[in-house]
Amino acid sequence: MNILKSNLFLMLAVMFSTVSLTYGQKEQYPYQSSQLPVEKRVNDLLSRMSLEEKVRQMDMYRGGEFKENEEFSAKKAKETIGKIGVGAIHDIYPKSAKMINDLQTYVIANNRWGIPALIMCEMLHGYLGEGATAFPMSIGLGSTWDTELMKKVGEVIGMEGRAHGVHYGLGPVLGIGREPRWGRVAETFGEDAYLASEIGVAMIKGTQGDTLASDKSMIAEPKHFAVHSVPQTGSNSSPILVGERTAREDFLPVFEKAFKKGGALGTMAAYTELDGVPCAVNKWLLTDILRNEWGFKGIVISDLGAIKYTQTTHYVTNSPKDAIRQALIAGMDMQFYDFSYDFWQNSIIEMVRSGEIPVSVVNRSAGNVLRLKFLLGLFENPYTRQKLIDERFHSKENQEIALEAARKSIVLLKNEDHLLPFKKDIKTIAVIGPNADASRLNTCPNLPTALPNCRDRSQCRCFQTWWLFSKE
Repeated sequence: MNILKSNLFLMLAVMFSTVSLTYGQKEQYPYQSSQLPVEKRVNDLLSRMSLEEKVRQMDMYRGGEFKENEEFSAKKAKETIGKIGVGAIHDIYPKSAKMINDLQTYVIANNRWGIPALIMCEMLHGYLGEGATAFPMSIGLGSTWDTELMKKVGEVIGMEGRAHGVHYGLGPVLGIGREPRWGRVAETFGEDAYLASEIGVAMIKGTQGDTLASDKSMIAEPKHFAVHSVPQTGSNSSPILVGERTAREDFLPVFEKAFKKGGALGTMAAYTELDGVPCAVNKWLLTDILRNEWGFKGIVISDLGAIKYTQTTHYVTNSPKDAIRQALIAGMDMQFYDFSYDFWQNSIIEMVRSGEIPVSVVNRSAGNVLRLKFLLGLFENPYTRQKLIDERFHSKENQEIALEAARKSIVLLKNEDHLLPFKKDIKTIAVIGPNADASRLNTCPNLPTALPNCRDRSQCRCFQTWWLFSKE
């Protein structure tokens, strides 16, 4: 009897302390429960958010606006995002766990729903943070023809990025390199659709891991959707004229496999226009195929400036606001530095209130961003640890994988009929030019401070960095 009384007393004490704790906390909402399905959490949170809060989730902010040197700046953050949170932050490349944890703590504390930030990075052939493990350029990785190795490459990228509190990587490039005049062929895995799809899926699976909530996983974002890699005249934003059959047979299957087999949860709409319709406002691509045919549940972001270029380069929209309207209705979810934050957000809010953009479009886009944050487990654990950075970053094990990739990327050519200008009796070969004796892997980790070093494309590891500054 004494034992029963003791157990009963203990149970009552636990129940009382639990109830007291619950009443002492903020009110609990369904979206805060990790036990609920993700879709229910997304819908519950959306139902509580204001239009302004939803639209804020649809914007990507520059990392330099949240730090002073390499430390988080609460002052700059307050001036930049105020009290309604932030959707995504790109180009921040934190060098310490404290910096990114301080940022997340601030973001969560300064929006009424405790929504964390989605941190984005470049990862064309390695996480772009300074000092990270660098792999051969994509064309070299494709030359390995080794999917098991490519999965390991993806794992290294995912673990090094996530250790730094980064959640979303812009890559891999899944264009098919069949236009040799195009200056970005080296970003592709080659000219063969099957090779690119298999290599791409392996990299995506490695990067995203078994679960996105793991501290070794990041979301992969295949790009540029779609058929970006065969532009007329070879220039980056030139029209693509291939027809639906060629698109579906040679180019779209690479992306389809990336989303359906690889499970990728991000993609980037290309600069180009496909058969007269810019990809950034192409409903056939971004909704009919991507979402309705393939069941894509991730987010679509613009290539850097692609929405703006629908007016200034392609001339299919009549104003910046019209460009935004057409892009969102077509299936775009987030801008990539197209317009100022205020203009992008205020334009969407105004057009929703005027009926030019259905509120369902905003719910779709904001919901897609929130879904990724739930899948990543950021509402439960938005932070990282310095120990993860110290153990993984540029580790010996990761360097061994990079060395293996470098060795397997080497391609030997047989000099039949003396097509190559070499003979066996040549003793020396001169390597001439600015890259002859210099490494160009990590000169552009931070866009806001990289301008003096990035005027020359050859100085940048990441083409998008050069492209940004070449347009200014």
